[in-house]
Parts: sequence; structure tokens; C-alpha cells
Amino acid sequence: MNAQVVSKVDLKQVVSAVKALKAFTKKQSEDVAAKALLSDEDQTVHVTFTMTQVPTNPSPKPQMIKIDNPFVCQGQNSRVCVIVKDPARAFKDQIQDLDIPCIAKVIGFDKLKRNFKQYKDKRQLLKDYDAFLADLRVYKMLPELVGKEFYQRKRYPCPIKLHGFDSKKALEAQLNSAAASTSFTLGNGPNYSVRVGKTFQQAKDIAQNTLQALGQALAYATVHD
Repeated sequence: MNAQVVSKVDLKQVVSAVKALKAFTKKQSEDVAAKALLSDEDQTVHVTFTMTQVPTNPSPKPQMIKIDNPFVCQGQNSRVCVIVKDPARAFKDQIQDLDIPCIAKVIGFDKLKRNFKQYKDKRQLLKDYDAFLADLRVYKMLPELVGKEFYQRKRYPCPIKLHGFDSKKALEAQLNSAAASTSFTLGNGPNYSVRVGKTFQQAKDIAQNTLQALGQALAYATVHD
């Protein structure tokens, strides 16, 4: 499916579209800078697409989409929060010497349950971090805790395996790869959106991410359905 998408989508047209979008958002932020202080904020770029058939097997579980030009990255001081199986201290000790620059916070499931019950607490959590990852072992228990705020903002924690690695280097690679990825969720409708970049990036890099995201998302939707 990746090859089919690349062959059917004109990369030059995607680059031109991204350039136009970047110019528009820059002008928009300049116009409202005095009121909203948005001039220094990078906005997220999404690719949207419509499927000709509604999926018969939708799933709320986000699927990791790997891209060559991450917008969650060390250069942007991105902060990723990881939700883990208790005891959280054991995982923190396990990763303390790893080179994982974007992993800014580790929260145990019990602490998440205790300290983030209120709407305002969840909003603050969303504000503090650029992306969220969740241990597969606690992922299924998260929907009732994080609530609709995460779903509505398309920031639901992406599930990843965090146990059973042969070495710390393997765990380090897993965390860095996940932090640098985007995600896709197969819902119950025809219309979808995937984050593919931010306006600080070059148009060609966002365009390349767009082709990669489309290929992987459509491949998953086709196989899963």
C-alpha cells in the first residue's frame, strides 16, 4: 500500500500545498499576534482523507505511524509522557541511564488514577506534554481515566511494548522510535486525519511525512477491515 500511495500522489503538489499552508498560517499568526501571542507557536499540520467505505471493524486503539522527519524531537525540546505499569519506580530506574531526550515524564497508572481525576488536571497534562505513550499492559484501562479530552484533541496515548527486551539499548530504541512517530486511529466513519508535521519544518519534509503517513494508515485500514 505504501508503494501504491507514493505512485498515485504527486509529491511536488504536496510540497506546493504545504508551502501554501505554511504561508497562510504565518500570515494568520502575524495578524493575531498582538491578541493571542501566537507568532512564536508552531502549528500542527494534518493530512485528511476520506475512505470510500466505512470501516466495519473500527478500533479506538491508535496505531503507530513511523515518519522520517519527526516533529516531536529534541531540537524542538519536545516533551513526551509515558504511562507505565506500577511500580513506576522500577521503570524509572530501568531507563535512568538511557539516551531518551524526548521522554520527559513517567507516570504510574495508580498515580494517574489518583492525581488526574478532574477535567482541569487532564487539561494541564495535555498542555504540559507534546505526546503520550502507554505501556501495553495498562493501555486497556486508560479510556475511563483520560476521558474525552484526549480523544477530542487526538492526543490519546499510543500503546507500546515496554517489557521483555533483551537489553537496555533495545528499550532505548523502542522509546525513541515511538516518541518520534505519529499515530492513526481507525474510527467508525469515512473521514480521517493524521498529524504529519509542524510549521517549523521544511515543506519537503512535511510532504514526505504525508506520503508515509497515508501509506501506513491506508495499509492498516485495509488489512484491519
